[in-house]
Order: sequence, then structure tokens, then C-alpha cells
Amino acid sequence: MKLNWSYRLPKERQVGARAPVADAETVLVAFHYDKADFYESTLVALDRTTGEERWRATIPHVLSEPVLAPDGSVYVSSFSGTVHAFDRSGGKLWDGPCGDRNMGRLCLVGNDRLAVAEAGGGASKTWCLDMRTGSKVWAFDNQGHSYALAASNGRVVHATVLAKGAGVRLHCVDTSSGRALWAVDSAEWMFHPVVQDQTVLIGARGSLRAYSLQTGELLARLDLGDKEAIDGQLQVAGDRIYFGTDAGRVRCAVLQRKRSFFKTRLSLESAWQAACEGGIRGRPVVAGDALAVLTPEEGIFFLDTATGQSLSALKMGKGDGGGLLYDREWLYGALGREIRAFGPG
Repeated sequence: MKLNWSYRLPKERQVGARAPVADAETVLVAFHYDKADFYESTLVALDRTTGEERWRATIPHVLSEPVLAPDGSVYVSSFSGTVHAFDRSGGKLWDGPCGDRNMGRLCLVGNDRLAVAEAGGGASKTWCLDMRTGSKVWAFDNQGHSYALAASNGRVVHATVLAKGAGVRLHCVDTSSGRALWAVDSAEWMFHPVVQDQTVLIGARGSLRAYSLQTGELLARLDLGDKEAIDGQLQVAGDRIYFGTDAGRVRCAVLQRKRSFFKTRLSLESAWQAACEGGIRGRPVVAGDALAVLTPEEGIFFLDTATGQSLSALKMGKGDGGGLLYDREWLYGALGREIRAFGPG
């Protein structure tokens, strides 16, 4: 891959980036930075192949990673407790306040709804909003600080650190009503879920777990050494699950399905692991035949998806936050005040 373009947010201090998102025409990235003893963010929309700026919006707080709807509309949550909606040209559609707590990353729910959970101190709610108007559809009392949400088959799942040291709970909520369908408690922290078919995959401290989306039954568990935590998001490709850990490792697990006459049994087996200097930013992404990993020390380095063997690397700048996106044979990396686009060639 070759560097096709780069974009830098000028002037601001202590800039951090969220992971980029893209559709067929545009790539978007949210930058947050210090401003007048507080925080401000800029959401920038760029042409995906040239890097030309198409539009930008400035929000007086910290933004989470944006999400793109199929029609090109853009939705992003703010730590002010507000969700902001823009059309594909950057025109403001609506602002939807959900209170005064930090809001995590939004999740698209079906064709007409958004879900978002509060994060940080005092957090306690999961909200569902109408995509067209920003009006509240329902609120669910999750009782604490929540991590990313995943939605599938009419259900939203997310892990919440309960208040007053009461442990961690994995919630499953009906998307139409906000009604609790099941919950699983854990003494170890759980983080960001992914739904694969009817299975909820989630990283935890000390393990990778698979739960039934329908019942919450624990279907499989892979224990990790040294109580390392999978505190970043998972990348699922077929039966392989790629993830980074807080111990500075990139790992690959295989989800195996063994069918019998009466039921299908699942197991999680470790395939390989590779050391990573300086920690991992965002989640690893499958980029063609390789696994791309973003680090503050090595830039973007590539591993063989089957073995974990090191293949090559691409340079990145320095900075806070960051993440990768691989879309339509293009790899986008955001770190600090910069996003770089690597195309085929």
C-alpha cells in the first residue's frame, strides 16, 4: 500500500483523534483538543480518495467516534450529553439532548433508531433515539458506566460497570421497547461486545467469552494468561477473532462450532499471539490478507492473519487517541491531529 494523502488539523493543542469511519465517497474523523481551559471537537468530512475537505462541524465538547447511516447522514455523541445529527453535506439535522452525562459511541439500531449509553461518573442510562428527529424512544436504567453497544436481531447488548463496586453486568435489551431480556453478572470487568450470528463475543479481564444472544448462556470461554484484559474492540473475520490486550499483545482466537444431532457446541481456541511495543490504539483490522495494527511507537504494522508473523509497516505521526479503518481496499489511520490514507499500489 502507498500513502495517497494526509490531513492535519492545524493550530489546536493536545489533539486526539477517534477512529475514522467511511462510506463510498467520504471518510470522517472526529478530533478533540484543549480549548480555553475546556474542550472542543471538530468533525471533518474528507473525500476518501483525495483528502479534500468537504465539510466540518465544531462542537464545544469531546466527541465520540461518529457513525454513518446508509443514506449518508452522520451521527455523533458528545460528552455534554447531546447527540448531533448532520446530513451528507454537513447540514445540521438536529441536536438530541439525553441529559448531562458523557455519552459513549452511538450504535445504529435497525433502519430508524440510534442507541447510546452513558459513560463515566454518575452514568446510569441507555438511551434510544429516533434517527429522524432525535426524540427519545425509550430509556433503560443500566445502573452504571457502560462500554460500547452492539445491536442485532432486535436486541442491544452492552456491558456496564455497576455503581458502588457491585461488579459488571452484561445487559440484553429489546430494541423496540427498552425492556430487559436477560442479564449476566461478572466479577471480572467485561468491555466491548460484538454480535456474530446469534453469539455475543466480548473481551473481559482474563478471558474472551461467547454468550447466547437469545438466553445469555455462557457458550465458550478462552482464559488468558496473567489476567490480561481485552479492553479494546474485537475484529471478527469468519471464525477468527483478533484483539489487542493491555499486556501489549495482539492475539488471535478461533471460534469453533461442533455440531451434534441435538445441538451445536462452541469452543474458543488460541491460534497465536504477537508482542506489540508501546500499546495498541483502536482495534486491529483485517486489511486484505494481513492484520493491520496501530501503535504509537511503530505506526501501522502488518501481521500474517494465519500465523501472526510480522510482514511490514507504514509510518504514522505521534499523538493521542486514534484508530484504523479498512474500507474498499483503502486503509485509513488516525492518530493525534492527523489522518493518513493508504491506497492500493
